[in-house]
Amino acid sequence: MFFAVVAHSDDIDAQAALDEIIEQCRGELGERTPKAGIVFCASDLEHDEILEGILNAWPDLELIGCTTDGEISSVLGYREDSVALVLFGSDTIEFAVGMGNDVSKDISSACRVAVESAAAKSDLAPALCITLPESLTASGLQIVESLVQQLGSSVPVVGAGAGDGHRLVATRQFCGREVGSDSVPVLLLSGPLVCSIALGSGWEPVGKPGLVTRSAGTLVEEIDGRPALEFYHRFLGETAEPTPEFPLAILDENGGVKYLRACLGVFDSETGTMTFVGEIPEGATVQMAVANREEILVGCTASIERAFAGYPEEKMPDVALFFSCASRKLLLGTRTMEEYGIIESIVGPDVPICGFYGYGEIGPRSSEGETSRFHNETFVSVILGT
Repeated sequence: MFFAVVAHSDDIDAQAALDEIIEQCRGELGERTPKAGIVFCASDLEHDEILEGILNAWPDLELIGCTTDGEISSVLGYREDSVALVLFGSDTIEFAVGMGNDVSKDISSACRVAVESAAAKSDLAPALCITLPESLTASGLQIVESLVQQLGSSVPVVGAGAGDGHRLVATRQFCGREVGSDSVPVLLLSGPLVCSIALGSGWEPVGKPGLVTRSAGTLVEEIDGRPALEFYHRFLGETAEPTPEFPLAILDENGGVKYLRACLGVFDSETGTMTFVGEIPEGATVQMAVANREEILVGCTASIERAFAGYPEEKMPDVALFFSCASRKLLLGTRTMEEYGIIESIVGPDVPICGFYGYGEIGPRSSEGETSRFHNETFVSVILGT
């Protein structure tokens, strides 16, 4: 047995929001006792108060969470400046949380502490890791790679980087009653879990590929031996400035898209260097990627449909989790709520839904044994049950 319930409040008062989500959860739970939870919260709410209230209601709850750039749930749909809570329970699945701090100082150590502190609570091997890490002070790519190293490549890692309402100033991560910053919280699920994961973006590569000939982390200096900015100007015109609307697609050896990297407009017009949200290694083959609003929504649809196609036909999922990119929200504008409409139309009214918009998405391209990666501009669908 595995179950999930979802609550969601857009009350601007923290105590009122807390009272509302606890009442909603208790109404859905009945006599059942939850074992774990994830809370997605606006940056301006009193996080200590919210965590304290949730754990006073369920003292033994294994709880993680983060601040976001928007929340989604089957209760209110898409909202900003709200708090959403999903609670899990099971008599066959074990849940355990942990958090590593000071990730910007030592990514490997922070991820090791997070995984080891969670894994120590269970004798079962992890089947899934959900993480909501710091996104502004440390490399999302290196965080994901370190978590995969700690857990083993066979354990899917899913989630997204914490947000802060698109201020890009400071994010918060939660574990138990602790409100952290520069932290990596994880929730490990162990036992006979059925999990289907799929990604979608809507962006398609166009034009001639290029070779990254000089880069340093997130800074790309040269493509095809020329200033990186010239690669953009080749497709978009001499006066074009890089934006999230036109990410680079990093290609695999077969020419397929491994992941996207977005430039948030940080570039040097004199040297032609560009800074991206995630690392782009030297030697990578890249291609311009384009999409309009319709295609972005098609990417959302494809992600959810592929996730359901990978879930056993004879089984009904117990919960659906979604992690979408803040840049997708920015580009969709007033049509952002249509992403939730697509979710609801495919998932249906009987499956609890919860998720958020963050800064960099995490997951394998599919559930077929692929290693989890750090993505941009991507929609991650996670369908869970037993």
